[in-house]
Amino acid sequence: MQWRVSIVDKTRLETRADTTLELMREIFRGLSQPQDEAWLHTELSMAQVKALLAIGKDGDPSIGVVAKELNVGLSAASQIVERLVRAGLVERRPHPHDRRVTQCVLSAEGDHMLSSFQRGPRLLRERLQSMDPQDLRCLEQGLTALAKAIRHGGHEGEDSDGRE
Repeated sequence: MQWRVSIVDKTRLETRADTTLELMREIFRGLSQPQDEAWLHTELSMAQVKALLAIGKDGDPSIGVVAKELNVGLSAASQIVERLVRAGLVERRPHPHDRRVTQCVLSAEGDHMLSSFQRGPRLLRERLQSMDPQDLRCLEQGLTALAKAIRHGGHEGEDSDGRE
């Protein structure tokens, strides 16, 4: 469905879009600052960061679980974890019930680093929870509409590739 928009309405829409974009930039800047600080001071590779995230998420996973999470082989996962062990971020421990399995456990330093990587999303959740409930509902509706417009390329009833 195409909307007929007058020149005045089009100008208002463009102004609103520009204002919205500027607000989004401000939000992204505010959210990225705490995380940027953590990322700037790490010497970990992206694979190591992903492994650290996987270990923190899965609660003492085996090397096999880490390999699956990273979509790599056991040998590659083992090497990545070994680098994290040498960096003091992860510890290897035998499984309490199956000695054939080695678990990966975050060290205190690894837990601290993971926490610093996740500071931005935590802050966002706190800010959202502190909002007036009606404002939060309006924000959710607006973001839902934006996500839908992005998925459908801005055209109601179409996929992002333009098909019905």
